[in-house]
Amino acid sequence: MSLMRPISQIASLTLAAAVLVTAQRAVAGSQYVVLSAQPVVDELPPGKLFMPSDVINVPAGTVVTLLGEDGSVNPISGPGSFVVTEDALTSGSLQGATNAQEGPSKLDLIAGLLANERKRTESIGGSRTTTDYSTPSGLDDPWAVSIEESAPGCIRDGEMVLAREGIGQSAVFSIRIGDGEPFNGIVWSAGKLTYSLPDPIPPEVKSVVVETNKTSVSIEIKTFPKNAVLENPLEVLGWMVSSGCERQALALVRQLVTKQQ
Repeated sequence: MSLMRPISQIASLTLAAAVLVTAQRAVAGSQYVVLSAQPVVDELPPGKLFMPSDVINVPAGTVVTLLGEDGSVNPISGPGSFVVTEDALTSGSLQGATNAQEGPSKLDLIAGLLANERKRTESIGGSRTTTDYSTPSGLDDPWAVSIEESAPGCIRDGEMVLAREGIGQSAVFSIRIGDGEPFNGIVWSAGKLTYSLPDPIPPEVKSVVVETNKTSVSIEIKTFPKNAVLENPLEVLGWMVSSGCERQALALVRQLVTKQQ
């Protein structure tokens, strides 16, 4: 039986049984947000939200990656029409997933981020997908904090990794952690994407200043909560976006999508 069915034929659970069985893990939940569609499909842009009873039409040759409110990452392939239901996932659920009241708000944050990024890249003639890579960059690591501009930086377990655009040449920089004295003359070797600080950032430290011969940036430290679930992408992404670590959240989205390919 073909998976492609007119919407009128999949309006009820009974008539859509074959479709739901095929896509049970992907669309049996409450809400989903599109992380990526490969190749790009105008009707399935990153950031699009799907609610219960919505139909997800996936063209032939397209793979859509969805993030569910239970934290699951679900690739679905076309051709097919899939109905979002309110059933609980039968497998693949993560322990510590957020409850139904928390999930939609986090999905809304993530959806807004992806939609804004899509508009931004389109306005400057950039890529229309969040999964494209250009030159290698330490910024591809979702737990690496950019030294290109002053902004919040999200870290875990006190570990701080700095990142710069591209591989770059050898550079000398200084870093001041909190109100302490700066550490000067630190060498960032040529060809290195990132630089890991040797010691953990103390919990009481709220900011770090990094200076090179060209830039000086202040990074507001955001530490992943100890009671949160690192293995739940919804929790991590929602926290990153609400903390202002939008670049890191986008890097995590790219990483999640790449793992499904």
